[in-house]
Amino acid sequence: MSLHGMRVFLVAMSILALFASAALTIPTPAGPPNPEPVHGRIEHIDGVRVVHVFGTPDQMGYAHGWLVGEDFVIGLQELFGQLPPAAASLADFMRSWTPMIKLTDAQRAELAAAYRGMRDRMGTQSMQIPGLDRCVDETDLLVWNGYDMFRAVGCSGFSAWGERTKDGEVITARTLDLAVFSPRWVESQILLVRHPAEGKATACITPVGLLGCMTGINEDGVCGFLHDGDGDDMMSVLEPERPVMFAIRDILERATANDAFSIAEEELAAQGPFPQSYMIRIVRPASGEEAARVFRLDAEGHGQNDAAEGLAITTNHYITGDTAASPLPRGDSRRRYAKIARVCGDTDPDLPITCETAWEAIRRVAADHPRYKTLHAMVARPASGEIQICVAGRDADGTLKAATAHPPTIMTLNQLFDAPPPMLKLRPAPAPGISLTPGPGIHPTPTPGIHPTPAPGIRLTPGPGDTQPSPPTQ
Repeated sequence: MSLHGMRVFLVAMSILALFASAALTIPTPAGPPNPEPVHGRIEHIDGVRVVHVFGTPDQMGYAHGWLVGEDFVIGLQELFGQLPPAAASLADFMRSWTPMIKLTDAQRAELAAAYRGMRDRMGTQSMQIPGLDRCVDETDLLVWNGYDMFRAVGCSGFSAWGERTKDGEVITARTLDLAVFSPRWVESQILLVRHPAEGKATACITPVGLLGCMTGINEDGVCGFLHDGDGDDMMSVLEPERPVMFAIRDILERATANDAFSIAEEELAAQGPFPQSYMIRIVRPASGEEAARVFRLDAEGHGQNDAAEGLAITTNHYITGDTAASPLPRGDSRRRYAKIARVCGDTDPDLPITCETAWEAIRRVAADHPRYKTLHAMVARPASGEIQICVAGRDADGTLKAATAHPPTIMTLNQLFDAPPPMLKLRPAPAPGISLTPGPGIHPTPTPGIHPTPAPGIRLTPGPGDTQPSPPTQ
């Protein structure tokens, strides 16, 4: 097995074991209570599912779970359906890591509410895990949200500004690559738009169920991206830590174009030594000035990559001294770095970088292997309030393809953040064993004010005040 194949195998075994460990501590929950109001809705923009959630952490979490939580549950069921015997031997070792996931009271409330939404929408009988005498529970969701503490994630991207772009505007790009733990998780990427009662609105491209942020932008155009690093790791988690995905979300909920770097420095300094090595790329819409800064977080604490002038490329190795300059250094991270540099005209600084250049660069480094894919990709012009995204999905023949195999969808920040806040009135929860997903050829008509998430290919009539979604692009 190649080194890459071994790493993907170990990552898959680790997450399987982490979920298996939860089975040893949490009992099967009781049946669902009466459903709660849902402060959110789904709209489709050229094939991308945009999930809007509004209000308090509890309200946003419940909306997330009710609207799209079924994808998390089915993905976890797929994961356990292929659980190898080797994972069980790791469960006892990794079980003790779950209490190391440190969230604020508000974040825990949001996570608990997200689980309630899933349970109320599906009913516990639909959430049974293959091979285990229990259903999906809140601890499964907690483990998923603390994933970055146990295995590194995040891949390639860059930011350009000043003399490297036309008119000095900021252009930033990113791909997120991850092992294919579950086909459902790969093909159910969403753009989660959070409209909190307190703090800035944010939009994050993410698998369903993740409440933190790996790839995101806030209402002021400040972007945050998570990258795996090559710094020192810990052999185990020594004390409770905030997952890095939540640190990035906390940064975006506070940052403006003027204070983005100082807010990031403050938030990451509070982390302390971290069990995995990461780089956190923060980008601000500041033409003609330093637009991107790459922070480090690892077992030694936090730091920064060397400052860049007009072009900051970030893959998975720290940038210090001349490490960025070698045209083809050894290692996959450095090869991807060199590919992006060549496309972005590293040898010809007079060639302006455009959004088209950005897409060409990230397509060169995207992954589309059967067990390792680019889940989503983004190119943004934050000062202009424009983002372009693509997500993994299936071709017409049913083949699961990486995000970059699909054309990007263009959206504006105004389009995302000026959405009106709906509140949906719900029907009673389904009886045990009854699925909410319609069978083939069935097109249910919802009762007034109810907006359940349709199964693939099924269109539901929007209720009063909802946005008519555009048909998905095939």
